[in-house]
Amino acid sequence: MNRFYPIIVLLLSLVLTVACGNDGVSSTNMDSTSKENSTRETAQDQSGDKETSTDKAQTKTIVDALGRQVEIPEQPKSVVALWSVGEMLVLGQKPVGSSANLLRFYTEEQRSGIEVVGDNTEGSFEKVMALQPDLIILNARATEEDIDKYSKIVPTVTTPFFGDPFETFHAVAAILNKQNEAEQWIKDYQARVQEKQLQTRDLKLTEQTALVIQFAKKSMYTYRSSTFPVVFNDYQFKLTAKQEELQKEPNFGNLQLPMEVLPEFDADYIFVMISDDDSNPVYEELSQSEVWKKLKAASNNHVYVINNRMAINDVATMDWALEEIYSLLVKK
Repeated sequence: MNRFYPIIVLLLSLVLTVACGNDGVSSTNMDSTSKENSTRETAQDQSGDKETSTDKAQTKTIVDALGRQVEIPEQPKSVVALWSVGEMLVLGQKPVGSSANLLRFYTEEQRSGIEVVGDNTEGSFEKVMALQPDLIILNARATEEDIDKYSKIVPTVTTPFFGDPFETFHAVAAILNKQNEAEQWIKDYQARVQEKQLQTRDLKLTEQTALVIQFAKKSMYTYRSSTFPVVFNDYQFKLTAKQEELQKEPNFGNLQLPMEVLPEFDADYIFVMISDDDSNPVYEELSQSEVWKKLKAASNNHVYVINNRMAINDVATMDWALEEIYSLLVKK
């Protein structure tokens, strides 16, 4: 099995499967240069020496996640987001259209006014074009056919499929010309992190180990800690010794776990994600086993089931997870 298979399925289809992988281009490649670009040919009179129209629009050239140089509007106004929806919402700009699976994690208020243009990340070409967008955002693993199809009609850029959420955030901010808003949001987010750290200091989380596992397709997986920055960076849980050992291997992305090896990952806290209905009985059966009951987290009632959304590594999800984990940790 490809070691990235579980989260690739989740992120590409967003049908709550699994998470992992780390590709895409960092936001430093999204630096743009502005320029004037004529949007219509100049009309001349019969003498050929008089210009009657000089309608111009501001554009800029960016280098997207696939290294493509793309000329886009300086200030995109009508964006169809077939990726990077969370980043757009955080920046205060709703896309005019997106897919049902990308929107499923957001509130009714957040989804309001966004036209559904398909079920999955490729969208319906006809529905997308009907919205008359001035920009389309795809992920870096979109097919060449889809990229070409949209690019022939509307400027189309790609953003990282997965990777550092702040780098992706900066990349999207550069596309939308909202760099200042991004910087302010990050400052506000860091303040919220500090607040939550203070509110949970009596739990001494920096001294506690954590394990995040996901049940998908009737199997159990764990992932590189960078997949869950809120758990290991913001709440500052430590890794188990076993996971530290695994992460010494640079190419470690995820590991399928048989029940018998769980004692090797005997963490103080366990966060459980269940990605599909078929995996629910698997978790229920495991949680009744002697192996599970003897784990420190289970013995001390420190096992928390959390929405599979946490496997999606964007800033909107980080903001959600910061509150969600806090509510789990302090619940009575």
